[in-house]
Amino acid sequence: MIDSYTKEKWDRIDTVQDLLDFIEDPECDVMGMSNELVDMDKSLFWTAANVKFNIDIQELLKTKPNIRHDEISAVTMVPSELEYHKKNNYTNGYDRIKPNTDINKIVKALGFGENSSVWVNNQPPGAMMGRHVDFISCFTYENIDKSESLNTMAYDKLRRQPSKLKTIWRCFVALDDWKPGQIVNFEPGFWSHWKKGDVVFFDWMNTPHSTANCGSVHRPFLKITGVIDNDEYVTNSRKNNSITQFEA
Repeated sequence: MIDSYTKEKWDRIDTVQDLLDFIEDPECDVMGMSNELVDMDKSLFWTAANVKFNIDIQELLKTKPNIRHDEISAVTMVPSELEYHKKNNYTNGYDRIKPNTDINKIVKALGFGENSSVWVNNQPPGAMMGRHVDFISCFTYENIDKSESLNTMAYDKLRRQPSKLKTIWRCFVALDDWKPGQIVNFEPGFWSHWKKGDVVFFDWMNTPHSTANCGSVHRPFLKITGVIDNDEYVTNSRKNNSITQFEA
């Protein structure tokens, strides 16, 4: 049950800035609200593409993380998330690594725009990411200073994004093959046995998810959040399970 303060503040959201004020308010149960908004009948994940690339993944993983897997950071978590993670002994759950030029070729090949949020999420053995539902706030924060009109733009509560933007998609690109013990839970199902280059999309508004690495090999993903110039391959795949081939 959502408390009245959180519910009232959510109901008063009109603009993107209102949303940011909401998720930054330590008195708001943001994680609870995101769970309250979920429609489990719409929960879904699907492999829409495979992208071929030639990147030395092991060399990339030697890069110093922007945020370590064993840290708790206000950069990736709003106040209610920080409190939740502390209470349940969770950490960031993955090493957050800045993408290099080769990684950005994958982003471009998949048709994502220049303002996309792009990070390599490497989950080392023993790391876990707690169950949560996305608000894609990273995309908003990374673009708020690039567009003076974004913070005053109307916020679409139904699509849970700035109203005037095309559909914002989120996907994971597997940067290596699946290894035993690597767990990705898109409730109520699991994604596993992926191959290098597989691109999985999910209904981020309605799909609670969590990850863990119970194996002995690092699990590197590329996480992309943004608008796709031509997203027909994503929507077609969602309807008929087709997989589009790309090359970066």
